[in-house]
Amino acid sequence: MYRFFALFLLLGFCSNGAFSAENFPSRPIKIVVPFAAGGGGDFLVRTWANKFSEILKQAVIIENRGGGNTVVGTELVAKATPDGYTLLFVSTSLATNPSLIKNLPYKTPGDFAPISLALSYPFGLAIRNSLEISSIEELANYAKKNPGKLTIANSGDGSAAHLAAIMLEDALATPITHIAYRGAGLAMTDVAAGHVDLTFTGTSQIKPFLENKRVRLLASSGPKRFDLYPQVRTIAEQGLKGFNASVWWGLLAPAGTPKEIVEQLNQALRLSMNNPEVSKKIGTIDAELILSSSAEFSNFLQEEIIRWHKLLGNKTN
Repeated sequence: MYRFFALFLLLGFCSNGAFSAENFPSRPIKIVVPFAAGGGGDFLVRTWANKFSEILKQAVIIENRGGGNTVVGTELVAKATPDGYTLLFVSTSLATNPSLIKNLPYKTPGDFAPISLALSYPFGLAIRNSLEISSIEELANYAKKNPGKLTIANSGDGSAAHLAAIMLEDALATPITHIAYRGAGLAMTDVAAGHVDLTFTGTSQIKPFLENKRVRLLASSGPKRFDLYPQVRTIAEQGLKGFNASVWWGLLAPAGTPKEIVEQLNQALRLSMNNPEVSKKIGTIDAELILSSSAEFSNFLQEEIIRWHKLLGNKTN
């Protein structure tokens, strides 16, 4: 009798799982953004969430759960029921945190089912007007002649901007003084005021200060030039070959989410982000679509974890 009862429960569980995948989605989907409302991640997810909702024919709820350098929101999704109704829209921090933080409350990538890469965008390297440097070569010479004197602002320890600055410091092979702020806006304001020499941030943050001629745009941190500022060369073009500190974003579900649901979400994301209206909004911040399959994202994530560990492994913890 007990064996029969156990078999009944098992068959019922399998049947419910198949039914859930076959009829997905049948209720609202929550996308957790592990950043504060109003930031870059919040803006990006809202560019495509409405189309995503239309395609899936269900409401999409965006929940901002910032804190702990994205750990708070990421843990929430890692421990959620793997049914496709709780998703994570996260950035490069997913790959860098294993090198930055001991004893993470989740395993990367083991606790996640990658759905798709979404997009990437390079930082602009903004420099204060009063510092008479017009190229990365001149910056390198200044840094070597004045070790530790060059200052660079970031939007918080462990942030993507901070990591880009560490990468620059490593490439220049000379010390740079890092100054952490509570947000990219404050960092950018202090560079414009001449209190700090440099900062890595998005072009949308730099644009108003460029228009007012309060800063200069020294370089792009990515593998190619900005569409909006094609005259600005990349850091790699200016002598630091192979330099690439672009920020990427992707969509994930908890590990164990049925493959059929992962594929359905992948297709919905692909359709929503390729929508002309969405593409236009994304273009305003010089972002680039990098949509992928689930398997491609999984491989990419593992490569990114290794890449960042080589840089950060002996600088943190």
